[in-house]
Amino acid sequence: MIHVLRPEDQVLVAKDGASALELVRSEKPDVVLTDIRMPNMDGLSFLKRLEDESLRTKVVMVSAYNLFEYAQTAIRHGAYDYLLKPVEAEKVEDVLRRIEDQLVAEFRQHSESEALKHRLSLTSTAYRNRLLLSWLNGSLTVLERKELETLEWMHGSGMVVFSEFRIGPGKKAGLDTVAWLQRLEQAWAEFGEANTFSLNVLQEEVFQAVTIIQTSRFTQERKPEIRQMVSSLGAEWAKFGQLTHGIGPDCRSLWTETPQAYRAAQTANLYNFHDCWNGILFHDELLPSRDPILVDGERLFEALQGRDAEAAIDMCRTAFVQLAANGHANPNLIKKCAALTLMKIKSRIRDFVDRQIGSVLTDSALMVIPGCRSYIDLMTVLEVRLRDVNDALRHARQDQSEIIVAECLRWIQENAKEDLTLERAAEHFFFNPSYFSTLIRSRTGRTFSDHVTEARMRRAKELLAENRLKIYEIAAECGYQDTKYFCRVFKKQNGMSPEAYKHTSFRQRSREG
Repeated sequence: MIHVLRPEDQVLVAKDGASALELVRSEKPDVVLTDIRMPNMDGLSFLKRLEDESLRTKVVMVSAYNLFEYAQTAIRHGAYDYLLKPVEAEKVEDVLRRIEDQLVAEFRQHSESEALKHRLSLTSTAYRNRLLLSWLNGSLTVLERKELETLEWMHGSGMVVFSEFRIGPGKKAGLDTVAWLQRLEQAWAEFGEANTFSLNVLQEEVFQAVTIIQTSRFTQERKPEIRQMVSSLGAEWAKFGQLTHGIGPDCRSLWTETPQAYRAAQTANLYNFHDCWNGILFHDELLPSRDPILVDGERLFEALQGRDAEAAIDMCRTAFVQLAANGHANPNLIKKCAALTLMKIKSRIRDFVDRQIGSVLTDSALMVIPGCRSYIDLMTVLEVRLRDVNDALRHARQDQSEIIVAECLRWIQENAKEDLTLERAAEHFFFNPSYFSTLIRSRTGRTFSDHVTEARMRRAKELLAENRLKIYEIAAECGYQDTKYFCRVFKKQNGMSPEAYKHTSFRQRSREG
């Protein structure tokens, strides 16, 4: 019947509600005429499933049952109409014509609504920014490219500026980012028709923006003016943080060359890590830098063992100044070299200091240095860590020295009878004799010989007090083969001869007894 009435219409047939549901999902028909009583899925269940899945096909129920509840249920679930069998051709033609008229009206209404949305979206800053960012990143759809092409300022020649505003600690809350973007656009408008848009929401204290300037004048001839403007703008917003800019190459066609110029400007701004650029860098000012010059790890470790850290700091400063190459070295390379330097130090000192300083070095290498905003910040971190290591090594040496000196004094006491010399002691403790002598004197305020004499005299007084041995036997027990020399030393140290000390001790013991 439908083929006869409307030969141009396409008609699909399903044997039941379940099959019809699959066809509706795949083919999206304009109209469905369905029985109510069917196997697997009846017409009313089918209609309910269409409603649940928001499938907006017009449904006409066809049934031999003239029951009010059927019609009521069908209408409640969104049926367009209800036809009773036997179906008459005129009624089918009428319902299809009405449905067609309604579809045309709905299409017109939808098209007008979409056109209005489109016009509103083009005036939306957020939508425009999204399109521009997609354009810069090379991810525009065909339709989006057509939308952007309608913007007049996209055509002609010009330049691209990548700006970054690093907000100072505690300043984020007081910054009006909208006002800043407007001021940025106003400043660049001195050089042509400027359009500024943000690249992101303010995150991690960094705000980024891109300015596309339509102008026929080349950047090269306007560098002095640009530098002066940037300097004034930076001073104007300095109370909130640091403002830097990267300038890309001139674009003879903004529409075709801006994405590439944007990437060049972004790279140029990265090098504002080096303070020597004063916050603005043109892409053509970058020069290739030499291979990195790494700090000699052993020489640095040796310098860190000195009285202070200055020698080690000077060594690092010299190496990193060479590495920076007057601001032409990639900041990421410099950070990598700084982190590697700290990790080498950690590896070299692990047998000398406790683990805490090693953890500090690791944290600085992996977390602090990658977040450094400038070369000065990075060198400050590096110098602070070098001083920490120097202090840790110095304290470790002091602790170790005290242990060694205590061991030496105990060794002298236990071996007072032996032929004790500085050379023998130094050999026993694996030290250079001269260094060992200096170490003992610096820690105790007395020489090695003084400690030997003191130990021997202490032992001599103990033996004399016991009154069991003769004087020459006591001298031998205390390491003196020459008894006369022993007596002279004893008298010098104690103000009396060994014999007198023996008698004095004997009388004292008798009184106590």
